[in-house]
Amino acid sequence: MLRKAKRYALLLAALLLAATSFPHAYAEANAPKVSYEVVYTTEDLSTPTAWYNSDFFDNPDFKENRFVQYWWETPIAPGGPRDTGLYAAYREDGVYIFFQSNEQELDTNGVLKNSSIELFVKYGLGDLPYHQMIFETNGSAVNYYEWQTEYRDNLPLKGNAVLTNEQIPTGWGSVLYIPWKAAYKYVPLDGEDWEFAMIRWSPSHSPTWGGKVHQVGRFNTFDIEEPSPAVRTAIQKNVIQQAWQSFNASVAELQAEWLNGDADDANFYNTLVLPMIAQGQANGSQLPNLNSLSAAEIDELYAHIDGWFEIKRDAEDKRAAYILDKLFDEGGSGQPPETSHALQPEQPDGENGWYVSEVTVSLEATGGSGGGFTEYRLGGGEWTAYSGPFAISTDGVHTLEYRSVDSAGHAEEAKQTVVSVDRTAPTATVAYSTTDPTSGTVTATITPSEAVTITNNEGADSYEFLYNGSFAFDFVDDAGNAGTATATVSNIASSSTGVPGKPVLSDNNGHDTGLMDGDYDITMNLWWGNNGRVYKLYENGVLIDTKLLADQAPQAQSAVTSISGKANGTYVYYAELINEFGTTTSDTRTVTVSHGLPAKPVLSSNNWDGDGNYDIQMNLWWGINGTTYRLYENEVLIAEVPLTAQSPQAQSAAVPISGKAIGTYEYRGELVNAGGATSSDTIIVQVTK
Repeated sequence: MLRKAKRYALLLAALLLAATSFPHAYAEANAPKVSYEVVYTTEDLSTPTAWYNSDFFDNPDFKENRFVQYWWETPIAPGGPRDTGLYAAYREDGVYIFFQSNEQELDTNGVLKNSSIELFVKYGLGDLPYHQMIFETNGSAVNYYEWQTEYRDNLPLKGNAVLTNEQIPTGWGSVLYIPWKAAYKYVPLDGEDWEFAMIRWSPSHSPTWGGKVHQVGRFNTFDIEEPSPAVRTAIQKNVIQQAWQSFNASVAELQAEWLNGDADDANFYNTLVLPMIAQGQANGSQLPNLNSLSAAEIDELYAHIDGWFEIKRDAEDKRAAYILDKLFDEGGSGQPPETSHALQPEQPDGENGWYVSEVTVSLEATGGSGGGFTEYRLGGGEWTAYSGPFAISTDGVHTLEYRSVDSAGHAEEAKQTVVSVDRTAPTATVAYSTTDPTSGTVTATITPSEAVTITNNEGADSYEFLYNGSFAFDFVDDAGNAGTATATVSNIASSSTGVPGKPVLSDNNGHDTGLMDGDYDITMNLWWGNNGRVYKLYENGVLIDTKLLADQAPQAQSAVTSISGKANGTYVYYAELINEFGTTTSDTRTVTVSHGLPAKPVLSSNNWDGDGNYDIQMNLWWGINGTTYRLYENEVLIAEVPLTAQSPQAQSAAVPISGKAIGTYEYRGELVNAGGATSSDTIIVQVTK
């Protein structure tokens, strides 16, 4: 307790000290700000020599020397013997800042005099903590100062940043490397900006004004280039790995600090710290697969870095609350503790509210007078003392009850939650319509071990075998667990011992009427060999007929498919013969339909006396018949007559017309069949009385 109280006193003192510096720190807050571009690179920029030999060095696209003196109203002209260049770039591991100090003052021994760099940096914009460092360019001295950095997620530069100084041909060079882990809450994954201020002191002047902070309110901007998706993911992986290493190191420290202390320490560790550790470990379960995760999965994992980096400080917060509770509520408030539960996975990872993996339960008690214990039970069983996260792994709907009692004996009413677990894939048994030898078909039907949804076979639980073979039913249960059951049939009689012989196709197009019309038969013949059990016919690549055949190998097989109503055109056919050993395909057969359309009809009229009553007669003397006759008067359909097709015999139809007024009437007829329509020439009828 004393060490904690001392820590709080130091914290309060630091906060008071920081508060006294605010007016001075922001005295120049309204001064001009300058923006410096920070780009991504894959170059090694860890040393001044590396920068000197890089494409960045003295490149006006990257070098910045628009600096001002201590008082911003008096700018320093760039270039010259006191030229100071600043460069910045970032890589997957962090930010690299290079200071080029072109100072040519030599001492009496001809040695380059030392300069000093004073730097302030904020991991973002606005009212954030800032870090100060003052270093001599020859590496002889480095001083660190932290301002407003009591924020737990701002790690100091000291111990986290790396400074490298070298003499280069133009003077002194210094590289400051800030790893992303030092600013893990402010990593510019989307190109966010940082702020900084810099002063370089020449060898002829004091390196600092007594080490005091000054001009910290006048910040410039690091305009950080937005990373590509691939670079963004690479940065996240780098930070995730560092966070995980920090987490595991902190866990070992926490265990050493609290678990082996007195009973109160062990109780604190088991009830408050251990659940946090379990949650952090569960959050990191995907780390072994880090390099195979998608960008979206990396984003989900990255969301846990705060908990990993900060677990030790979270534990210290809980310890402080734990001690304060004991100090100020020794007798107990009379209020029992409050227990909450956490599940991992946090949400059901199956369907319909089911977990399909083991569920880890963490319990946490707060309030009351401290100490005491927590207990739980499943399904109304015996109460069990809670010592740390536990697993629910057996299938079923589990009612979890839990409660806590503090050291003063105040007992909490039991709370409960329901956890539904189904980790077992469904199975199914298969029954057959017959297992005796048969020449017909065999139907296989499954009976699942639980309610399932069949995801193939169009959702049906039965499959008809036309020949011997196997079929796998795929299904899922209510929780989303997938299962499969395979049906195998071998009792369908078959004389064949191998794949079917090659079928031959023929057609009778034009054989019946002498016309290449759209009505014909496609005949398949297998002259000898292994038979097919199933015959399939394709027209222009589309399946149009399927037949079940008797297997009487090596006898011949045949099948006929009737085709009708085809329009003029070219039709390509091929057939498949299928049995349990495989499929054999015929050569293609091409059928050309050139007389599919009806022949041309001829119209006539019997209006010899010129009055308004007459017949319009249609005659087809020979050729492809129509199945419908249409008559148009002045291009308006006035009659539609069904016909019986008996190609190539003649067809005729008469349509009576009556009551027509004096005038001129134009008539046109059409014969229509499945292949299309053929129009007659037009005739003119004059009504004169």
